[in-house]
Amino acid sequence: MGAGESALLWEQMDLDAVTRDFENLFPSFSFDGEAVLADILQGQIWEACKKLGSGVTDAVLFQKGEYRTLFFTILLLGVTAALFTGFADLFRDHQVSDLAFYFIYLLLIAVLLKFFTATAGTVQEVLGSVTTFIKLYIPTYILTVGSAAGVASASAYYHLLLVVVYLIEWGFLEILLPVVQGYVLLTVINGVWTGEKLALLLELLEKGISGSIKVSLWLVTGFSLLQSMISPVIDSLQSGTVKKALSALPGVGGLTEGMFEMVLGSAVLVKNSLGLYLTLILIALCAAPVLKIALTACVIKLSAALIGIISDKRLTNCVSRVGEGNLMLLKLTLTCVGMFIVQVAIISYSTGQLLR
Repeated sequence: MGAGESALLWEQMDLDAVTRDFENLFPSFSFDGEAVLADILQGQIWEACKKLGSGVTDAVLFQKGEYRTLFFTILLLGVTAALFTGFADLFRDHQVSDLAFYFIYLLLIAVLLKFFTATAGTVQEVLGSVTTFIKLYIPTYILTVGSAAGVASASAYYHLLLVVVYLIEWGFLEILLPVVQGYVLLTVINGVWTGEKLALLLELLEKGISGSIKVSLWLVTGFSLLQSMISPVIDSLQSGTVKKALSALPGVGGLTEGMFEMVLGSAVLVKNSLGLYLTLILIALCAAPVLKIALTACVIKLSAALIGIISDKRLTNCVSRVGEGNLMLLKLTLTCVGMFIVQVAIISYSTGQLLR
C-alpha cells in the first residue's frame, strides 16, 4: 500500500482528529502518526518503531543521577549500620548502638519511601494513560474490525475491550495499587522488631497480589479466546452467504465475488495494520515509565544483595522487600499493557481467519 493510499485511509478514518485528542491528553509524547501508519502498511516495522522510540532512552538517562544517588545512599547507610552493629560490644550500654541503628533505619526508610512514592505515582499515571488510550482508540479500531470481520465480532470485542478498561480502572487502580502500598508500609514496620512478626502476613500479601495479577490476565485472555471461537464463525457464515449470493448473479457473479474477496482482504490488512499501529503507540507511550520503574526496582534489589553481606538482617530484608514492592508495581504496569496487546493479537488473528 503506497503513501497516497495510506494518506487517504488516514483521512477516511479521521485519525487526524484522534491524534490531536491524543496529543492534548499526553502533551509530553508527540509523534507523526500518519508517517508511522504508512510505514506499517508498507511493512517497514523497524522504521515505525524508530519514529515512535525517539526520546524514550533520553527520558530514562536523564534520571541516571537519581539512580546512582539511591544506590550509594543505601550502601552507605547499610555499611554504617553494620559498623554500629559490629562494634556494639565496645559500648558499655547497648542502648547507644541500638539508638544509632534505629536512627540509620529511619534515614533508610525516608529514602526508600521517597522513591517508592514517586514510583507509585508513575504507575498510577501509566494506568490512567492506558485506560485513556484504549477509550480514545476503541471506536476507530472496532470500526476496522467490523469492516473486516462483521458486526458480531466488532460488538463482542468492543465489550471485551471495555472489560479491560474496567479491570484496570477498578481492579488495579482501586484495589491492587493500594494493597502494594500497604505491603511496603508493613515492610517498613516489620523491620522495627527483631523477630520480624509480620513476615508471614507480608508473604501472604505478596502471594495474593501476584495471584490477582495472574487471574486478571487469565480472565481477559480466556474470555477473548472463547469469544474468538464464536463471533468470527458467525460472521464467517454471514460472509459466506453474501459471497454465494453475489456469485449467483448472472453474468457478473464471478467478477463480483472476486471484488468482494479483494475488498475483504484489504479490510483485514487495514485492521491488522491499525492493530499493530495502536500496539506500537501504547508500547512507546509506556516505555519510558516502565523502564524507570524497572531500573528503580533493580537498583534497590541490587543494593539489598550487596548490603546483605555485612549489614543487619532487618535492614537488608526491609530494602529487599521494598524492592519487591517496586517489582510488583512493574508487574501491574506490564500486565495492563499486556492485556491490551493480547486482546489486539487475538482479535487480529481470529478475525483474519475469515479469508481462509
